[in-house]
Amino acid sequence: MRSKKKPWSPLLCDELFEEILSRLPVKPLIQFKCVCKGWNSLMSDPYFIKLHLSKSAAKDDLEHLQLMKNVCLGSILEIHMESCDVSSLFHSLQIETFLFNLANMPGYHLVGSCNGLHCGVSEIPEGYRVCFWNKATRVISRESPTLSFSPGIGRRTMFGFGYDPSSDKYKVVAIALTMLSLDVSEKTEMKVYGAGDSSWRNLKGFPVLWTLPKVGGVYLSGTLNWVVIKGKETIHSEIVIISVDLEKETCRSLFLPDDFCFFDTNIGVFRDSLCIWQDSNTHLGLWQMRKFGDDKSWIQLINFSYLHLNIRPYEKKSMILPLCMSNNGDFFMLKFTRNADDEYQTILYNQRDG
Repeated sequence: MRSKKKPWSPLLCDELFEEILSRLPVKPLIQFKCVCKGWNSLMSDPYFIKLHLSKSAAKDDLEHLQLMKNVCLGSILEIHMESCDVSSLFHSLQIETFLFNLANMPGYHLVGSCNGLHCGVSEIPEGYRVCFWNKATRVISRESPTLSFSPGIGRRTMFGFGYDPSSDKYKVVAIALTMLSLDVSEKTEMKVYGAGDSSWRNLKGFPVLWTLPKVGGVYLSGTLNWVVIKGKETIHSEIVIISVDLEKETCRSLFLPDDFCFFDTNIGVFRDSLCIWQDSNTHLGLWQMRKFGDDKSWIQLINFSYLHLNIRPYEKKSMILPLCMSNNGDFFMLKFTRNADDEYQTILYNQRDG
């Protein structure tokens, strides 16, 4: 139960005052902390932080998107972020830059973001370390204990970052494929670390992987999810989604749609549901899992040809990235052209008209 405090305003009750402030964007809210001690105390209260987060998460995700690109410049991690209206994607954006000075943490790179908190990983001779930082407050955490895997002659790693609501703790999951020797197949290991923990722990029940996922884990409702190829041999391998429960620290396999063909598979979150999409260089298809964990609940939302977008099939150095779908059936996406300037074109596609 929260302790009673003196009212911050003689005209408004505490509950109404909190309700008003909880609906403000983060940037002005941080600026208001210096108004008085009462406001600063309120905005540092864990209860208020969760209230504000719930209000932010409830906003219509069709109105705002967040674009992020990070570049590691020596000891400085430079993060380019912008929260914007969907309509502004059709115009030039002035991206605000946030600099986090990591002079004492060289080599850090961004591996994930969750609820406004960012996670970075640094490779050191002994293994890896992670740290967290808050974009709004610019506070950086202490480094984690060192993460180490079985010794070998080569290793590939992948990370995921998410939130465990049961323990109110942010967690990092690390996957590694280690080549023990030239005549032995790679060993699969998976470990988890919670913010403030004294050590990394082994994750239970993780399968043997043929290859690592190409992107970090996608967070959804207390889980981290990857598209992977599991199995030791090609003829016995299987393409599945590996889902890690951050509360139980266990994992399970989720099967892909029956009519799904593996070309270039991506995974994400769409309208609070897990989704996958594939770009075959001629078509783009997207599926949504309507009920999380139910393999029978997959539905295909879109499937259209590059020709409908006036894009040449097999066009080199290009990628189509789905962004959001409007209530009237319009689909927004970004087409990235992989050139020196990393230019992109915004495309509006109407499913109904084709």
